[in-house]
Amino acid sequence: MAGGLGFGCYRVSQSDPVHDEAMRQALAHGVDMVDTSSNYSNGKSEMLVGTVLASIPEAKRPTVVTKLGYIQGDMLDLAKARASMGDELADVVKLSDNAWHCIHPDFLEEALSTSIERIGITPIDVVLLHNPEYYLQIAHQGGTPVEEARAEFYRRIVLAFAWLESAVAGGRIKSYGISSNTFANATDAPDAVSLERCFACAERAGGTGHHFTTAQMPMNVVEHGPATTMNQADGTVTTLERAVQLGVKVIVNRPLNAIVDSDLIRLVSHPMPSHIVHPDDVEQRIHALETIEHDLVNSIMAGGSLSERETQVAQEAFRIAGALCSAWTKFQGLPHWRDVRSTYLDPRLEAAAMFADRAPNPAAVHSYLHDVEHVLIDIDVVYAADENSSLEELRQVLADEFGMPIDTPLQHIAVQSLRCTPGVNHVLVGMRRPEYVEDILSVFEMPEPTYHRATWQRVAEHLARLSQ
Repeated sequence: MAGGLGFGCYRVSQSDPVHDEAMRQALAHGVDMVDTSSNYSNGKSEMLVGTVLASIPEAKRPTVVTKLGYIQGDMLDLAKARASMGDELADVVKLSDNAWHCIHPDFLEEALSTSIERIGITPIDVVLLHNPEYYLQIAHQGGTPVEEARAEFYRRIVLAFAWLESAVAGGRIKSYGISSNTFANATDAPDAVSLERCFACAERAGGTGHHFTTAQMPMNVVEHGPATTMNQADGTVTTLERAVQLGVKVIVNRPLNAIVDSDLIRLVSHPMPSHIVHPDDVEQRIHALETIEHDLVNSIMAGGSLSERETQVAQEAFRIAGALCSAWTKFQGLPHWRDVRSTYLDPRLEAAAMFADRAPNPAAVHSYLHDVEHVLIDIDVVYAADENSSLEELRQVLADEFGMPIDTPLQHIAVQSLRCTPGVNHVLVGMRRPEYVEDILSVFEMPEPTYHRATWQRVAEHLARLSQ
């Protein structure tokens, strides 16, 4: 039986109604888990989960997973204030000025209370320690011998697990586990977290009746280590195989975001419009719009009805094409372009629209806005087409290896291959918009074969060949 789908809440917030709509749509159509964390969106991710759950009957609620460990945002401000008064957290790991980390019971107690208040349900189904391997990484950077660091690391894990067992006994959570980016690392990696050693820690903390049930880790068709790296049971089995043996449920994250040498690869096939977009045509249209927006803002200011502040806003709003002239081909891929558009260009487009009624020729402003909108769409198409082209050979190879139709979109291959791998219980997908939800839900209609280690090893061989 294939694994389930989870709604990943990394970039969602209670303040965005689109995120609320997407989560409700996903939970109404077969997605049976939500995964959040105390630090996501400075707590507003957990708040969104709480808002949505409040309208769902208890019997129909999804499995709720949250994570504790990061100290960021408001929590970090409080921790710094306390530290300045001599009340610093025990066992804190200082990652940067903007992020600390801690899994000491004193911090976990405060963090869990806050999470329960935000989410609004008790008990929470699963609470995970969030990336505790940061201690190992910082210790290694500081020159601590690996075995010494590991001894301290697992001491801290036992201490945290004992507290989590008490949280189970107190009816605040049902079970617990660890979310780590390094479960699939080789055994000699300084920051490797061993699933079987974590399981042994749970036995020390809670006996044979412990409540360590869940491990979360990254896995995708490029980062396939959980299914291929033999790092458990003296190098005889993989992390996923050992999870099955131990009865530990595995939640997979980042199915569509592969990280290779610090570069992000989006494992997605983007839909293309029926019309062909030529970069040279886009370039010409941008330059034409630059002239138009210059004339428009001058005509609006010539009317003399704008205040000094409004004049500044108008000058800034009517410079979208001007900003694009030298920059539109220089973004670092589609995600970078979309971030720039949403944070810089779209707000200026909205601001420009507010000046239409102040212009001598409102129709000219509306025509300009229409043309800018279509240029932005076509720039999106250019970057999406480049991304599709760069991943097309990989997509075809994977479709063939996994026995899927040759035209299967890459995101469907990526998610379904994970769902159909023994040991994977849930695949988390970031479905922040209803259209993303609708697209990913289609994997429920796909065949569900089984992909064992041998299949993933062949995938690894294909990747090695393609990277040459």
